Amino acid sequence: MKSADDLDFYIRTINTVSHKTRLYLNNRLKDLDLTSSTYFFILKVGDNGELSQDQLFKLIYLNPSNVTRRLNRLIKLGYISKEKSTVDGRSKIVKLTKLGYQKYEVLTKRLPQINKAIVSSLNQDQLVAFNQLMSNMETGLDELLS
Repeated sequence: MKSADDLDFYIRTINTVSHKTRLYLNNRLKDLDLTSSTYFFILKVGDNGELSQDQLFKLIYLNPSNVTRRLNRLIKLGYISKEKSTVDGRSKIVKLTKLGYQKYEVLTKRLPQINKAIVSSLNQDQLVAFNQLMSNMETGLDELLS
């Protein structure tokens, strides 16, 4: 194991864990034609019923071109529809299709299993500490980014 004194130990470790989490998630979502970069769209639109594209930008922390590219993939798969807003003709409203809602239903059952699996190597005390550490890191990163 490398030392925390290494030049990029924390960055590398977080990146490695994140990469392995994405690989596992991709594997578990493959049969739904979803990936670690697209499942969140189905989840958030399904949770909310419909969202404007601007609301998605804010929820997902991605730049608009990445959101648009992923939305277009989900539209092509028939999971999402995008329509002009009846309130504001300039904005687009994103909704799940019938097929998208079916994927959402499976996803909401499967995600808790995936979540549990990725932390299965931690005992209860470690899990509590992990949750607190992740919360602290997110707050610290928010401060660095503001």
